[in-house]
Amino acid sequence: MPTPPSLQALLTLLVALLCQPGTRALGAHLVPTRGCPSCRQEGGPARALREPGGGEAGTAVLALGEPCGVYTLGCARGLRCVPRPGEKSPLQALLQGRGVCARPGRNKTGHNPVLKNLTTELAPCRRLLNSVLESLKLTVIQSPKDIYIPNCDTRGFYRKNQCRSSKGTQRGECWCVDELGQPLSSPDRGDASLQCDGE
Repeated sequence: MPTPPSLQALLTLLVALLCQPGTRALGAHLVPTRGCPSCRQEGGPARALREPGGGEAGTAVLALGEPCGVYTLGCARGLRCVPRPGEKSPLQALLQGRGVCARPGRNKTGHNPVLKNLTTELAPCRRLLNSVLESLKLTVIQSPKDIYIPNCDTRGFYRKNQCRSSKGTQRGECWCVDELGQPLSSPDRGDASLQCDGE
């Protein structure tokens, strides 16, 4: 059966777009990559970069500055996959392959991330989150009771919208809180679509 001209034109356009330079980064979060962009030899196929001091033959890694994410190859030894500076949704960026391999250490503002992490760890929402996660390590999650995992911002304080966990297809109950986790006087409680002021 012949393909209609409009479908054929669409497929031709799609192939042309995929062959454009820079398209690899666009599709990096859609399919786990197996090659290594920095490992290409001049005019040859991709080769696996071997980790110094060990690692299996054929283990490819990403170099400094290369795009990375949860579902892509890992960064080379001494590098970490981090969200780009100013990223509004860092976790989402890493899940979608929009991170970058970088050296751990001081960030561009000159602040030591270890001190920032310590401050974040002491914030109220982060303290509760850590204790909940610690208790979940000891429990098998097959109980019918709700689990409340706090929704923290990047500084470790509570986001305005907090929700209980979902059970199957039933969404958990949601409510509005202040930055310290205290429920707001609004009697509104609902599902994840609940809008809180300033959200």
